[in-house]
Amino acid sequence: MTQWAAHSTGTRIKLLRGDMTQEQLADSSGLSVATVRKGEQNGNLGVASLLRLASGLSTDISVILGQQAPRRAMERDERAALRDMSAAVHDSALGIADVEPGAVPELRAAARRADAAFWTGGYTDLGAVLGLLLPQARATYDHADGAEKEKAAGVLADAYLTAGMAANLLGARDLGYSAITYGHQVAVGAGDVLRAAHLMAAHSWVCLRDGHTAKAVRLASMAAAQVEPRMSDTEPDQLSVYGQLVMNAAVAASRGGASPDAAREYLSQAHAVAARLGREHARGGHGQPYGPVYATTQALSVAIALGETGKAVRLINSAHLDAHALPLSTHARWKLDVALIRTETKEWEPAAAELSEVCEMAPRWVRHQALPGVIVERLTDVSVTKVRKLAEAAGVPIGLR
Repeated sequence: MTQWAAHSTGTRIKLLRGDMTQEQLADSSGLSVATVRKGEQNGNLGVASLLRLASGLSTDISVILGQQAPRRAMERDERAALRDMSAAVHDSALGIADVEPGAVPELRAAARRADAAFWTGGYTDLGAVLGLLLPQARATYDHADGAEKEKAAGVLADAYLTAGMAANLLGARDLGYSAITYGHQVAVGAGDVLRAAHLMAAHSWVCLRDGHTAKAVRLASMAAAQVEPRMSDTEPDQLSVYGQLVMNAAVAASRGGASPDAAREYLSQAHAVAARLGREHARGGHGQPYGPVYATTQALSVAIALGETGKAVRLINSAHLDAHALPLSTHARWKLDVALIRTETKEWEPAAAELSEVCEMAPRWVRHQALPGVIVERLTDVSVTKVRKLAEAAGVPIGLR
């Protein structure tokens, strides 16, 4: 597979253009068709033209010049959504957006729409909603006082939470850290301990995806200690956030952040909290619902990370997941884990069938996951044609096989 830097600048422009016509790219970048054609023919373009091309392609000039590769499997509209979201996150944090305050109930509805778009893989809609929501939520927060300010703070913090999780999924780790930090500051300033803990759960998850597993365990356990419920507590929001934090600690510990025994202890606590909840529940109706079904999906991830294949197989065979109780992306992750275990037990066709189903049910989400590449590499006894089709659907470089 040709490395991104090995392509000519003209080829890189063509690849980034994708299914856009030269005329469409010229229109979106404010350049003439002749200039676009010149760039694709490796003609010498000035900095101003390259910057406009980068804007029209929703990417950075360094990507056009081959100094860094485009993010894996990133579609042009997703790149545009990420850029819009980045601008909204930073502008709102600085309070420099020139927008009028809005009504808190309407902003809350927009925050829920953004959250739903994230969990269903609607990343372009998510970018558009957050691009409008974050600046207006900040303006509302700045102009409100008393109880209205607390409500506005909640909307703003939740919008930052969604932005941070989306940036993490799309590979923009720095933006993920920034958005979550901004949200945490707002929640702490409003005295909202539970919301602040929820944001720490997200911060822990970004650390996990970024390879900082020990830090992920530390952050999750520290925040969990601050909101740990008493035996008599039955408040679903508190149980949900606490359960999520303990589960994050379990997953991070199983991936090297702490000892296997620590991972099992955290997992046991997480199951106990899920049992107390008795059903899936998301704090304030926002974010990943936590409960017995979600705990089961994460128990499979922990078993895989600890190399407990037999336990993972028993869990798969005994679990009866209610797909309707889970967000689409969480259900898809379970099925990826199932596919991976099927390759461990050399059940090649069932593994391929699981991966194929994930590609169909969550086509946008799956292209931002690393696990499909591992599964594709392992499908040694499945036809090359089928594997190539799966690799293409999952956004896995064909060069893997």
